[in-house]
Amino acid sequence: MFREYTKALFKRVDARQLMQFKPPTLPQRIYTNTLKIDNAHYCAFCQEVDWPASEHPHPLYLQMLSLPLQMQCLLDKKSPFPLLGLIHAANKVSILEHVDLSEPVECRVRFHDVRPHNRGWEVDVMLEALQSGQLVYRSVSSYLVKIKAVHVAPFVARKEVHEDCDMQDRELIEALSVNANTGRRYAKLSGDYNPIHLSRISAKVFGFKQSIAHGMWTLSRAISSFVSHQENAESLYVEEVTCRFKKPVFLPNEIHIHQHCKTQTHALLDVTDRDDSNTHLSASVSFSAKS
Repeated sequence: MFREYTKALFKRVDARQLMQFKPPTLPQRIYTNTLKIDNAHYCAFCQEVDWPASEHPHPLYLQMLSLPLQMQCLLDKKSPFPLLGLIHAANKVSILEHVDLSEPVECRVRFHDVRPHNRGWEVDVMLEALQSGQLVYRSVSSYLVKIKAVHVAPFVARKEVHEDCDMQDRELIEALSVNANTGRRYAKLSGDYNPIHLSRISAKVFGFKQSIAHGMWTLSRAISSFVSHQENAESLYVEEVTCRFKKPVFLPNEIHIHQHCKTQTHALLDVTDRDDSNTHLSASVSFSAKS
């Protein structure tokens, strides 16, 4: 996706739309592509994020494969949003039916929603994946566009998903050393060669002291850790993942993955630094024993 990042450098943005009180107009175009899954690529992804042997695909693999379409969507000539400088704020992934990776997957990506944020606008990009004409997968990626404007909503503390839980049941399920080349490895798999992930030098150009891990790598790795920790890992079917990204994982680093508030069908996950002083992401996972 070097071409897309090159386009992003030269994309002209109509900042007037972002400065208005009303939400900017979203382009209506739908970007589509039919994918034939490369089994070797999927195996390399599973190895990278340590996905256990399972009857079901990793729930975030199609989300990763849709990234080129998402970038085309964000680079739409009618889009008022800059690609460079966007902050990946959240994701919601719903696996509606079992995805058969041996069959073609039709992916459709479009803008979905936009709303005020206390630091600018938060815009949603939706992926819908179909097999044999049936909707099997949906993902909404939320991106923060920072801008100072009259519309900006006052800060309202977001209720954390674990506030009503008994945190005494919080369990450390993995302590993980994250290598300095993690961003480059995941970039090779995903095609996301955003400079902030590649090296300390390129990350500094964009205001980061070090390179940072892709948020989707961190979330994918946390989901793998959670599934591996369950007794029925091979048949566990992840139905939905909801995540808020909070603070970047600078590379290299050590992260801790916790689970808590677990029931028969639901669990909460946190990824923190090793002394538990910063939370990198919080996620909710819904699952069943479906084969």
